[in-house]
Amino acid sequence: MLRYLGFGQRPLGDCPLPPHKRVNWEFLAVIRGKCTPFFHAGYQPSPVDNRLWLFPPGYAHGWLGESGKKCHLVVVHFNTVPAALERIVQERGFLSTRLTVADKRFLARLAEKLKPHYWRPIWVSDIHTERALLDLSLLVLRDVRTSRQPAPGSGSMNKILLAETWLREHLAERPSIAEAARATGISPSQLRRLFHGVRKASPKRALHKLKFERAMQLMAHSNVKLATVAAECGFTSASNFCRAFKAFNGNTPTVWRREIYIQYKKPREDEKTNYARHGRRYRTP
Repeated sequence: MLRYLGFGQRPLGDCPLPPHKRVNWEFLAVIRGKCTPFFHAGYQPSPVDNRLWLFPPGYAHGWLGESGKKCHLVVVHFNTVPAALERIVQERGFLSTRLTVADKRFLARLAEKLKPHYWRPIWVSDIHTERALLDLSLLVLRDVRTSRQPAPGSGSMNKILLAETWLREHLAERPSIAEAARATGISPSQLRRLFHGVRKASPKRALHKLKFERAMQLMAHSNVKLATVAAECGFTSASNFCRAFKAFNGNTPTVWRREIYIQYKKPREDEKTNYARHGRRYRTP
């Protein structure tokens, strides 16, 4: 789901954004001007133009522009990305691709179309933001060569999809991997082999991911209490859910719900390198 949208000029040359860990997946595109990511205060690479980057949650990085100049950016944050994209980023750290003139026009239009769905969402806004996520994912993957995986119609992929669907439908019942294997018609050991072969992860890891995706969906779209979220996602208590969520996401559910984001406002003279007051504030649910 869409967690942040920024579109416009940013004074990153005179007010660089210091490196810090993001809560969400961050797509950032340079539409006009130049900027670049940097990873610690002593490292200042040369800004570049016409680029799209994708950084995963928890990857500490900042943004630097040309001195005395502004850059025009499109910045979009999502709480999750497609599984295939997540796997590729895990292998590479982050992704970057060169943008054409047509790409930049497309991204500018995409940001304009997303504005009403971010600030004044309606029932179909999730569909529009999901389409934007897929468009951004395909764009950033354009230059990436990946290995083949089993076709969707193959037996191994079908078994995995069946197991994931069954787990997703029974989260509140605290399902086990053995139960998922039985429902899929195979043994637990065979299910583990299939997941490791196709998803490059264990079924247990997949179950945890499904739980937290469902939890984030509930917390983002309602004011439901954490105890209810915990119960619907298969946790024994709200405290267990909070501990597990922080271990998985890096933030407590309360912090995630308020959602830290960056306004890119110019700090006061005495705040140029103080991230704690560098455009940082909480967004209400």
